[in-house]
Amino acid sequence: MAHGCLARADERFVHLSAAMAKYHVTIADNDYEVEIDGEQVRIDGEPISASLHLLNESGLYLLDNEERKREMHIQPAGDSTFTVSASGQQIDARVSKAKGRKKNQSRQDEGEINAPIPGVVVKVLVQEGEAVQEKQQLVVIESMKMLMEFQASFAGRVASIHVKVGDHVEKGDLMVRLERV
Repeated sequence: MAHGCLARADERFVHLSAAMAKYHVTIADNDYEVEIDGEQVRIDGEPISASLHLLNESGLYLLDNEERKREMHIQPAGDSTFTVSASGQQIDARVSKAKGRKKNQSRQDEGEINAPIPGVVVKVLVQEGEAVQEKQQLVVIESMKMLMEFQASFAGRVASIHVKVGDHVEKGDLMVRLERV
């Protein structure tokens, strides 16, 4: 999806602490609000039907919007700015994480780390009983050729781990439960 390419192009990981992510994107003088909830993407509130697939590690992607497919090259161009080249044209896009209320705040406070979309667990970086710091990496899953890193939303202790490397998870599956100490 679109957020995967932007995050991967810059950091190689998508950092998710809740199922929904919102971004502000500025292209030329036009501002857009992009919402990503699992596999659902909305631009300015309108659902779009498209997917973005990484073709190689140098930033080449395939955009498939059901009507046609287009290759594009996406590269970081500075602080939250990306250069997008497609069909002989080049644009700069500025991307920032939208500030707003946290949809799953109560779950974060309870310490439940759930899969936002289906995927495969590629890393489990903690053990039951281990003390963790806020923003410490816990689990990494791969979905749609994107790596998603899940972090502790607070300092505490790993109460339970519900996945192992190679497990397939579905949207909403509990992966790790943290508790405050």
